[in-house]
Amino acid sequence: MSDRTVTVLIEIGCEELPSSACREAVEQAPGLFAVALAAAGVEGDHPARVSVSPRRIALLAKVPAAVPAVTRRHRGPAAQAAFGEDGAPTKAAQGFARGKGVAVEDLVVEEHEGRPFVFALEEQPGRAIDDLVSGIAERVLTGLRFSKNMRWGDGTGLRFSRPVRWLVAKVDERTVAFDLQGLMAGDVSRGHRFLGGPVTIAAAAGYHETLEGVAVVADHAERERRIRAGLDAAAAAAGGTWRDPAGKLGEVVFLVEAPSVITGAIDAAQMRLPARVLVTAMQSHQRYMPLYDAAGDLMPAFLAVSNGDPAHADVITRGNEGVLNARLQDAIFSFDKDRAAGLDALGARLDAIVFHKRLGTMAQRRDRLVTGARALAAAVEVPEIVAVQAARAAELAKADQGAVLVDEFSDLQGYVAAVYARLEGEAEEVAAAVEQQYLPEGPDSPLPAGEVGPIVAMAEKLDALVGAFAVDEAPTGSKDPYGLRRAAMGVVRIVLDRGWDIDEAALLAESHGAFAAQGADLALGREATVAAVEAFLADRLAYILGNEGVGPDAVAAAAGAGVGGLAATAAWARAIEASRGEEGFLAAREAATRLVRLARKGAGTDAAPAAGDDPGEAALRAAVGEAAAGVGAGREARDFGAALAACVPLAGAVDRFFTDVLVNAEDDGVRARRYALIGQAAEVLGLVADFERVS
Repeated sequence: MSDRTVTVLIEIGCEELPSSACREAVEQAPGLFAVALAAAGVEGDHPARVSVSPRRIALLAKVPAAVPAVTRRHRGPAAQAAFGEDGAPTKAAQGFARGKGVAVEDLVVEEHEGRPFVFALEEQPGRAIDDLVSGIAERVLTGLRFSKNMRWGDGTGLRFSRPVRWLVAKVDERTVAFDLQGLMAGDVSRGHRFLGGPVTIAAAAGYHETLEGVAVVADHAERERRIRAGLDAAAAAAGGTWRDPAGKLGEVVFLVEAPSVITGAIDAAQMRLPARVLVTAMQSHQRYMPLYDAAGDLMPAFLAVSNGDPAHADVITRGNEGVLNARLQDAIFSFDKDRAAGLDALGARLDAIVFHKRLGTMAQRRDRLVTGARALAAAVEVPEIVAVQAARAAELAKADQGAVLVDEFSDLQGYVAAVYARLEGEAEEVAAAVEQQYLPEGPDSPLPAGEVGPIVAMAEKLDALVGAFAVDEAPTGSKDPYGLRRAAMGVVRIVLDRGWDIDEAALLAESHGAFAAQGADLALGREATVAAVEAFLADRLAYILGNEGVGPDAVAAAAGAGVGGLAATAAWARAIEASRGEEGFLAAREAATRLVRLARKGAGTDAAPAAGDDPGEAALRAAVGEAAAGVGAGREARDFGAALAACVPLAGAVDRFFTDVLVNAEDDGVRARRYALIGQAAEVLGLVADFERVS
C-alpha cells in the first residue's frame, strides 16, 4: 500500500432532511464508509469526519493515494476430481476455470489442509483512490437506512429520506466526476438556501471553510457548540439562565445551517398560565428555550435559534413572538374555560370519552382506579388518611381528559388536573399524586414521591396492564402502542423502591374482576390474564436486577421458590446471587437436583413411617421435618440465609439416604413410600430456590 495519503471528500446534497434522518445519518455513515473502503480494497483504519446538516451529508477522510496490486487465490475442486488418470482436466476443472475467467491450463495445484486442490489466481492491478471514489460514494448513499423514506433516483426505485440534488466528490484538489442515479458528481456544492448560493469546492481539505463563506456551518458538533454559546450569551444578557426541559436542542442542531440566537418577549398577561403550559407551548410547538431568573421562576422571555439573516433579527423576533403569542392566547382561553367549569363538570364529561372500545369509558376507568387505589392502600397497610387521599387522587386523576386545555396540550395530562385540584383547594398530597400518576416514565425517570403518589401511580399502571392483556392486546415485537413495557417497568420500580411486600397477583385478579363487573368485552379470563401479566412483570424484574448484576438464573430460581411478590422475589434473587458460590448453597443445589430428578421417575403417595421403617428413611424423614420448620421460618421472615442454613443438614441427610437406602425396593409399598419421601425432601428444598434453574 502506498505511504502517501490524500484527502477524500464525498458530499450528498439533498432537500431539507428531518432532524431524525440527520441523527440516523450521523450514526450510520462512519460504519458505511469503513465498509465501503474495505470493499474497495483499502486496508487499515481510516475514520471519516462526518458532517451532517439539514441539506447535506458529508464525509472527509485521509486515505491511501492508491490500492496496490494483489493476487487473489480462489480454491476449486480437489486435484483428484479436477484431473483424470491421464492428467486431462475434467468437467469440474473446466467449469471452475470458466467461472473464474481463467484458462484451464492456468490452474495451479497446491496443498490445502493436507490435500491437493486446484486454485485459480486472479491478478488485480493497483488502482488510484480516484477510481474507487464512485463505488465508495454509492455504497454510502445506498446503504443509509432511514426510518421514513421516499423513492428517489433515475428510475431505480432507490429509497432515501429526501430527494438528492447534488453530489460533490474530491480527492485533494482533483474533482472525481461520475454518474450516480442520474446525478453527475462534481465540485459544486450549495450554500445556505437564502444566505448563500452555489460554491465551488476547490480542495477537499478546505470543505468546511469554503462552506462557511456561503453561510453554512456544515459540522453538526460545531453548530451545537455555537448554538450553546449563543444561548449562554443571550441568557446572560437577559439576566437569566436557559433550560431545555424537553431536550429540543438535539433537534434544533439539525434544523439550521447558519445558527443565530434571538431573544423574544412574552406578554406579561400570559404569564398567569401554569409554568408547564408556558414551557410546553415554547418547546413542543416552537422549540424555544425558556428563561429562568435567579429564583428559578420563569421569565417573560424566551430564546430561539434562527436560521435566518441576523441582519433582520428584529423582524424574525417579532414573527416568533407572534406565533407564541397566538398559542398562549389559545391556552388562556382554554384555561379560563376549564376553570369556569370546575373539576366536577370536567369529571362529568368522562362518561362521553371512550377509553377503549372494549374496555369502556374514561369514567369507568376512573371508577376502577379508585377501587384499585383502595385495594393497594389496604395491601400496603398505610394509615387511613393516606388511603382516603389515594382514593380522592384516583377520582381526580383523569378529570383533565375532559379539559379543553388538554385538548390543546395533550402532553400535560395529569399536570393540568393537578393544577386545577390545587386551585380548588384539594390537599397538596392529593394534587401531587394526580400530577405524578404517570411516573416513572422510563427506566431512569423520577419515581412518584410521598405516600399517596406511588399508590395512585401503581394503580394506574396495573389497570392499563390488566385491561390490555385481558383484551389480548399485549405488546408484540417492537409494537407497544399502549406503552405497556413502560408501565410494567414502572410497577416494578415502584414496588422495589417502596419495598412493598405484597401479593401482586391478588391485585391483578381484583382488577380483572373490576373490568368484568363493568361489562368489559374481555378475551381472556381472570387466571389467564393474571398469569400473562405476572410473566410480563417478571421479565421487567429480571431486566432491572440484571442491571444490578443479578443473573437471570438467580431471578428464575427465586421466582420458582414462590416466596412472595416482586419485592420479596427481588430480595431473594439478590441473596441467591450472593450465595451461589458458598459451600452450603452448592450442597443444597446438588441435593435438590438429585432429588427432583428421582422424584420425576417414581410415584409415591404416602411417606408416613410404617412397621419395619428403614433407619435411613427415618433419618431423612426427621431431617425433612426439621428443615421444613426452618425454611418456613426463614420464608416468613424473608431471610434467605436462614432458610438456606436450615437446608444444609437436609442436604447431608440426602447424601446418607442414598448411600444407606435402596430406593427401588422390590416391595411396591416400600418403594412408593421412599419415592414419596424423596418428593417431600425435594419440595422443602424447592421452597428455598428452584435450584435446577441455577447454573
